Amino acid sequence: MRFFKLTALALASALALAGCGSDGSSTTVSNNNSSTIPPKPPIDNGLSELEQAKNIINTAKQFILDNKAVKDAYEGASDILTAEQEQRINDTFDVPADLLAYMQEKNLLQLTAADINSLAKDADFKKALGDISLKPSSDFIATLNTAGQFKLSGTTSVISKAYDYKYNPKTTKYEKTLTSTDTFTNIYNGYVNALNSNTSTNNFKGSFGFNSINIGSGAQAVVFSSASKGATVNAQFSDKILVNDDFDLKDINSAGITLEKAVIKLGNLKLKANDSTIEARDLEMAFLDMSHKLANGTLAVRTLPSTIKLTGQLIKKKPATDATISLNAVANEADIKDVIKVTETGSIEEAKNKFVGVEILLSLKGTVARKNTTATTTIPLDIQANLKRMTRDVVELQGLNASVDGKKLYVTGKTILDTNYNVTCKCTQLDIIQNNATINLKFDVNNDFIIQNNSTGKFADIKVNGKVFGELLQNNGKVSAKFKDDSFIPLG
Repeated sequence: MRFFKLTALALASALALAGCGSDGSSTTVSNNNSSTIPPKPPIDNGLSELEQAKNIINTAKQFILDNKAVKDAYEGASDILTAEQEQRINDTFDVPADLLAYMQEKNLLQLTAADINSLAKDADFKKALGDISLKPSSDFIATLNTAGQFKLSGTTSVISKAYDYKYNPKTTKYEKTLTSTDTFTNIYNGYVNALNSNTSTNNFKGSFGFNSINIGSGAQAVVFSSASKGATVNAQFSDKILVNDDFDLKDINSAGITLEKAVIKLGNLKLKANDSTIEARDLEMAFLDMSHKLANGTLAVRTLPSTIKLTGQLIKKKPATDATISLNAVANEADIKDVIKVTETGSIEEAKNKFVGVEILLSLKGTVARKNTTATTTIPLDIQANLKRMTRDVVELQGLNASVDGKKLYVTGKTILDTNYNVTCKCTQLDIIQNNATINLKFDVNNDFIIQNNSTGKFADIKVNGKVFGELLQNNGKVSAKFKDDSFIPLG
C-alpha cells in the first residue's frame, strides 16, 4: 500500500467516522473528552422506592424510543453524497495523482495551463489521465520540485467519460461503449503532496493536504477544506527505503523490511455537500508491522493499527442535526509487540496466557430531530461509555452515562469471549442503575433475554435498595414491566 493510498484512507476514514459517530480508547487514553469512567448520577431521595422502580423503567423506555427514532430517521444519513458527487470526488483526486505520475515519467518540474492545452492530443498524456480530460484556466499550474514535493493550484474544467463493454450483435463481440460524459469545474487551492522522497531513509516524514478544493457548482457542489492543510505522515522502518511513486509496503516486506511505526495526523478536515457538513478534527492513526519468517524462508508481515483518535461533527438541515462525536482507541504498542504473534500459517494470534489490554471511550453529544405525525421534536444526545478488556476473555462496560429528558441512566456490564473471540452463550449481562433502583439483564449468544421463569416470562427483577418492586416480563414477543402494586408499563 503506497503512502498516498494510506493517507487517503486515513482522510476518508476520518470523514466516515465523523459522519456516523462513535468514540474509543485503550490502555492509555487522552482526548478532548474526559477519559475517566463517568460517575454514577446523583440520587433523588425525594422519590418513594416504588416511584424509583417505575422511573427507571419509564426512563429506559424513553431511551429505547429515542434511539429507535434516531435510527429510523438517520438510517443512511452518513450517505450525504450522490453517486455523481462520489464519482466527481474520485476524479478530482485522480487529476493531481495522474499529473504527478506524468511529470515524474517525463522529468518535468512544471505543467502550466498552456502546457496542458498543448498536450491535449498527446498519446502519453492522454494515457496518464485515462478517461479524464482537462480544460484549464490560465491560473492552473502544477509543480514538482527536486525533493519530490508536488503542488497544484488553480481552476480547471474536468471532463470525465464513463465506458462499459456492450455486446454488438453485428460483430458478435463486446465493445467498449461510451455510456456517459460529465463536465464540472474544480478549484484547487494549496494542494500539496509531499509523500515522495528522492532520498533513502529509515525515518520518513511527509505530508498531504490542501487549503480547499471546490468541486462542481450549484446543487451538486462539494467543498473540501482544511484549516491545517491536511495530514502529516511519520514512519520508521527497519532499514533504509526510498519512498517514491513505486513505493509499496508489500514490496518492502518482501525484501525483509518492516514498518516499525507509522503515524498519520490531521488537524482539521471539513466536507460540505448538499445540506450537510462533516468535520473531522484532531485525527491520529498509527500502524505497525508484526512479522514472522515462515518455514519456506518468506517473511509473513501483518500491518496492525495501534491508535485511532478523532473528534468529529455532523451538521444536517434535514433531519436537523448537530452532533459532536469523539473516537479514541489506543492499544499499548509494547503489549502488541509482546503479545501479538504471526504464526507459521501467516495469521495473527495472541501469545498463550497473554492479551492486549484495550479501553474504549464512547462519546456522543448534541441534538437530532425526531419527526412524528404531528410535530418535530428535538432529542438531546448526551452519552458517554467506557469499555475495557479486563482479561483475555472478558470485556467490561465500566460505565455508560445517558441523559434522557433530564434524567440519567447509568449502565455497567460485561461480556465473555470464547477462544475465537466470539461471544459465548449465556455470558453477557448489563446492570442498569437510576437512583437506588437497579435492573440486571442477562443475554444469550443471540442477544436474547435469558428467561428466568418460563411460566411467567420473567427475565429480570426491578430492585430498589435490594428489595424487589417489580419484574420484567416477555410474553409472545412483547416486553412489559409489572410492579408490586399490580400496575404495568408496556415496553414494546
